[in-house]
Amino acid sequence: MILFVDSSSFIQVGLLNKEFNWEHYELIKNKKGSHIIHSAIHEALSLKNLKTRDLKGIILANGPGSYTGIRVAEGLCQVLELEGLKVASFYHFEAPMMCGVEKYHYVSQAFKGEVFLYQRDGESESFNLVSEEEFCAMDLNPEATYSLEGELIGQSHKKLYDLYSERTPDIFNKVLLRGQHNPPYYYRSVEKEFKLPQK
Repeated sequence: MILFVDSSSFIQVGLLNKEFNWEHYELIKNKKGSHIIHSAIHEALSLKNLKTRDLKGIILANGPGSYTGIRVAEGLCQVLELEGLKVASFYHFEAPMMCGVEKYHYVSQAFKGEVFLYQRDGESESFNLVSEEEFCAMDLNPEATYSLEGELIGQSHKKLYDLYSERTPDIFNKVLLRGQHNPPYYYRSVEKEFKLPQK
């Protein structure tokens, strides 16, 4: 079995078989990830009579997200790596591309009055933080725009969580084959995230 974890927004915990189909999948819409992720993983493993040593590897959705959110699953995976488990990670905005979508946007709430905007067109891509006002004024095609829950600040999009539940072989096989534990993708650099307001 392969463990899937994500804490960049809500908690996702799942177990994938060797065909990359779900044996267990849970989306927990609770912002207190550090309080529940361990028990969610323990419960998932217990349902299949597994211990962490029985896992073949871990797939980690490692952002984009906030420092507070991402550190939960990233920290857990670092500990499991010390136990000898292989971690392969990806970023949410890569999922549609892994499913064969060539032109799309990915958007997510970046807090501090900003929205994270990713745009892909073939091989070219761009990353931006835009104000919520700018985002609301944009005319993004809802059929070519993804967000985690399918809605952001009153705009409807395609639901990325649906890809994770329905297109698992397309996404997770590619992530595991790539085999990289990429660093967390935070919305802002450390300098910007912790910059003190000017008086």
